[in-house]
Amino acid sequence: MNKEELIARLGASMEFQMVANLTSIVESNDVKVVDLLAISFHKKREVAFRSAWMLEYFTTHKPDLFIEHISELMSLLDKQKNPSAMRHYAKIIALITDRKANDIYKEKVAAIDFEPIIDVLFTWLVDTEVLVATKVHCMQTLANLALRYDWIKDELLETIDHLVDIESVAFFGRAKQIRKQLKRIPKTI
Repeated sequence: MNKEELIARLGASMEFQMVANLTSIVESNDVKVVDLLAISFHKKREVAFRSAWMLEYFTTHKPDLFIEHISELMSLLDKQKNPSAMRHYAKIIALITDRKANDIYKEKVAAIDFEPIIDVLFTWLVDTEVLVATKVHCMQTLANLALRYDWIKDELLETIDHLVDIESVAFFGRAKQIRKQLKRIPKTI
């Protein structure tokens, strides 16, 4: 399926069948990850969102096809402005940095310099316009990276303390889990 056909499919009304429709498109093996990355910036918000959802699906269900595009996704992170697509981008990074991530990602992730990504994640975390679901995935990714970048632990805890009274109950619930995760990380001297 070429890019224009994919955009047309993603722009069509899906009613209550969105997940089934998007899954069948991915499972057709007729979609290119590079096209999904480009379409995740589409001017129609629902098209961009659906494309980002499909990227997340590739991450979890077709890692062998997604792995070669991780660097490109990382380079696009700070350019993503669609709130729904941002959520999926942040979740993808949380998934691939998790200690229980698919083994196919571990070597690739170990070679990535996450410093520019960390900056974007902290920016999104404190931005009042960013959706709470995106913030939750940002927190999770930062906690995942705290073992590798020891300075993140204190910075993230301080940021969470600042945000916990400002954000929603959903944020508070995940913040509690993140604090527990961070407490298990040994202190560095």
